[in-house]
Amino acid sequence: MKKVTFILASSSPRRIGMLKEQGYLFKVIKPRCSEVACHIRGARGSALHNSKIKGLYVGKLCDNAVILSADTVVVLNNRILGKPKNVKDALKMLKKLNNKTHSVLTAYTVLAKNNGKIKIVDEKIVESKVHFGNFSDQDYIDYVKTKEPLDKAGAYAVQGLGARFVKEVKGSYSNVVGLPLFEVMNSLKKAGVKAPWK
Repeated sequence: MKKVTFILASSSPRRIGMLKEQGYLFKVIKPRCSEVACHIRGARGSALHNSKIKGLYVGKLCDNAVILSADTVVVLNNRILGKPKNVKDALKMLKKLNNKTHSVLTAYTVLAKNNGKIKIVDEKIVESKVHFGNFSDQDYIDYVKTKEPLDKAGAYAVQGLGARFVKEVKGSYSNVVGLPLFEVMNSLKKAGVKAPWK
């Protein structure tokens, strides 16, 4: 029986760190594929599609492996807030989120590749509701100066300095960070990948 390798199809430091904390042993392969624009399929459809194409891309590069891929989007009033283009864009996003509730959607896909054939074991989308408190423009200006928001969807990191703005999270907290661990771990178990608890 051939050994099955667990592969994370993502170079996200947050996803890598979360899986390591849970004791998983895995390889990281960054998917190099074009994601579909959110306005074509809507937030949910785009997240699911992008997650799947990332997994399929990496699946072509390996065999006898279980592959996990994911895509996270931030949605406010049915509009997608992606990664800010620059400091000005980040500040604009944060002001929009102020004293409002938005959704964080993470779609993930678990695939198995055996003997050259790829099979989707599980795919889901998990939604969390995040409520920002009421802050001044200066608070957001100071935060943007840290540069933390510049590579984050929605222009904030709930696990970082941006935590100060989050008054409440309804649903999975780990989902807001980038990977809904409860659901993902159950799906990985279904695919035969168990966390080697220390």
